[in-house]
Amino acid sequence: MSFAKSVIFILLCSFCLLGRSEVPFSVAAPLPVNAPTPPPGSQTPPEDTSTELLARLKQDAVILWLRQYLGSKASSVEKMVTPDFAENYILDYKLSRSGANKEIIQLSGHLDDEALKGWVRLSETKGKGSNQIRPLLIISANLPGMSTPSVDYFTHTGNSTFSQQVTQMVNQEVQKFNLRAIPASGAVGSTPPRNEREIVGLREGSTQDGANTAIWVYLNQCKSCEFPRLDIYLYSFMNPRLLSVQSDDLNIAVKDLGNTEKLKAALLPIFNEFHQEFERVIAEGKLNSAPLTVTIEGIDNYLSYRKIEYSLSKQSYLGQIVPHAFVQNTAQFEAVSSLGAEEVARRIQESVQPEIKLSPIRVDSRNIVMRYSR
Repeated sequence: MSFAKSVIFILLCSFCLLGRSEVPFSVAAPLPVNAPTPPPGSQTPPEDTSTELLARLKQDAVILWLRQYLGSKASSVEKMVTPDFAENYILDYKLSRSGANKEIIQLSGHLDDEALKGWVRLSETKGKGSNQIRPLLIISANLPGMSTPSVDYFTHTGNSTFSQQVTQMVNQEVQKFNLRAIPASGAVGSTPPRNEREIVGLREGSTQDGANTAIWVYLNQCKSCEFPRLDIYLYSFMNPRLLSVQSDDLNIAVKDLGNTEKLKAALLPIFNEFHQEFERVIAEGKLNSAPLTVTIEGIDNYLSYRKIEYSLSKQSYLGQIVPHAFVQNTAQFEAVSSLGAEEVARRIQESVQPEIKLSPIRVDSRNIVMRYSR
């Protein structure tokens, strides 16, 4: 029997969140036609299962998770789920046999759903490219006592070796995600924003239509050493906030900032690290999501609280669900979502388990308060 037909024999696939990263699975398929079938009542161990069948069952587990998580959109990524790929997301497993003649092999275990969600976000970003993320590039400098040919010499509009190399390296990294960084225009200031008000000012001061992200590379002086320092800030404009900041000392003297070879060697490890940080932010869904606090009032007992926690953790529109407190019949959860708070509240009301009734009481841009009832 072909492997495609064997999918019909899948006995069970149950994905229930036990934690924030482990999801149990159980899939099954018949033994290959040429495999010896143990006689009835035999206790032949399942370890003799072929390597090929085992790999395909793991592949099935990942594909079925994707179908549940993405629905009809799963077909666009299923072809990328090879047996080697699936192996990376299976945390643990065990084999057993079932059926009248022990002719069915069942694989059960846990897969890493948070890692798979991150991979989905990265795949979607690379597929949609600048239709999803549109970053500005800003370069500025603060090197007291250093004379430069012009005030914008070390900026994204300047013509210094430093500016040219940074622009090239930033674009090399974002191009791996099918993106392109556009040098900012308009009034952007010389110091990276540190709070929401300043980030809003940056968004409104730049003139590029549709920009929803900013990469700010800030050249300044190390306070405790003789080298210059490079800070790379990553901002979201969709929900104005600082997503990450990376600080590294440049292992060259200030006078060598114009030396192309020395500068490349000093920048390379920094931008390798930037690539990893940018990938992490995308995988965690932070670029197009905002933090939310979800408060549930009127919870009558701890069992109800656990049911609510479990149900919220299953909602794909909520990411990074973290229980924050459960005090005096009120539970609080921290989460992020790419949807607005009103839409999140509506979906919570409609999509949690049938025996759980959650009704919105108050909703603003960052907080959702709901009441639990049976």
